Amino acid sequence: VTYTAGATIFPHELALAATWEPSFGRKLAEVTAYETRASSIPWNFSPVLDLGADPRYSRMGEGMGEDPYLIAQFGKEMIKGYEGDDNNIGDPYKVASCMKHFLGYAVPISGKDRTPSYIPENVMREYHLPPFQEAIAAGSHTIMINSGQINGVPVHANYELLTELLRNELGFDGLIVTDWGDIENLHKRDRVAANNKEAVALAINAGIDMSMISYDYESFCNDLVAAVKEGLVKQDRIDDAVKRILTLKYKLNLFEKPVSDPKDYPKFGSNE
Repeated sequence: VTYTAGATIFPHELALAATWEPSFGRKLAEVTAYETRASSIPWNFSPVLDLGADPRYSRMGEGMGEDPYLIAQFGKEMIKGYEGDDNNIGDPYKVASCMKHFLGYAVPISGKDRTPSYIPENVMREYHLPPFQEAIAAGSHTIMINSGQINGVPVHANYELLTELLRNELGFDGLIVTDWGDIENLHKRDRVAANNKEAVALAINAGIDMSMISYDYESFCNDLVAAVKEGLVKQDRIDDAVKRILTLKYKLNLFEKPVSDPKDYPKFGSNE
């Protein structure tokens, strides 16, 4: 929302968490939702629920520190601020939240963004998973995926994490979206796919519903159609993903009112 001229700017999440007052997270999210909707944007890629256990990590300021309990409490309150207590994202003053980055994003071995991590399962479950469990229970409608690898497997191609853990065990029923260009990265960076079509098939079969395409808008769509026709991706997996995308759009009331009228948001950028 701070890309909109005159919008209210808040501290990064790390500074927010330093207050030890989760209620501030809710208030911040309420104002952000109001101003984001005023900008005709119905979806906010927040809260960041990554556990920042390594001070070398280049995006430490985006998260809420190294304590899973504190992260979970702030994350829960922010989701309620974005979506409301009843998660009615059709409300013109609310937006869909997006918990991120599932899972273990902020502990790369190198300390550099989008690089591999090694996380034993007990550490994953005890430290990295609880904030996402709380966020799912709070009703967050969407989730964004870790751009890197965990234990040698790119998370965007990890069926065990995206389907078996997130969908089946945790019961998340919302929309799973990639991070920036990360299906392409399965081929170009990680080299686990021979070409882009194979990368698309790997990601969609792992459980991805929506691709956040970086620059090449045609290749994902064309390669996905080809993958279905060739039997690399089943039609019912496409139907499942499309159902989740359309459900979110209906809940956001985008088919009735796709664009907001700024006049309906008199408090935008106000002293209050």
